[in-house]
Amino acid sequence: MTGKRTPVEYLREFNPALAEAFGALRKAAVAGPLDEKTYELVVVGALATSGEEGSFKVHVRRLRKLGASAEEVRQAVMATLAASTTFSQVVAALHWVDDVFAEAP
Repeated sequence: MTGKRTPVEYLREFNPALAEAFGALRKAAVAGPLDEKTYELVVVGALATSGEEGSFKVHVRRLRKLGASAEEVRQAVMATLAASTTFSQVVAALHWVDDVFAEAP
C-alpha cells in the first residue's frame, strides 16, 4: 500500500463492490448500545491481539478524533494482556499508541 490510504481505500481500487460491502458490514457492527468511543476501544484491543499494526493505528487515529487520551487507549491494550494477547504483543501495541500520539493532530 502506498501513501496515506486506508486499507479499504486501497481495496476499492481493485474491487469497489467488495470495499462497499465491507463498509456496510462495519456500519452494521457499530450499531448498538456502545458509544462510538467505547466501540473503538474494543476494536483497538482486538487489533492489538491480532497484531494488525496498520489497522490498529487507523483506529487509534479515530479515537484521537473522538477525544480519547493515550492513557485510555493504553488501558484498552493492556486489558487484553494474558486474556488474549501475549506480553510482547501488548508492548508492541503500546509502541504503536505512542507512534500515533506523536503524530501531529
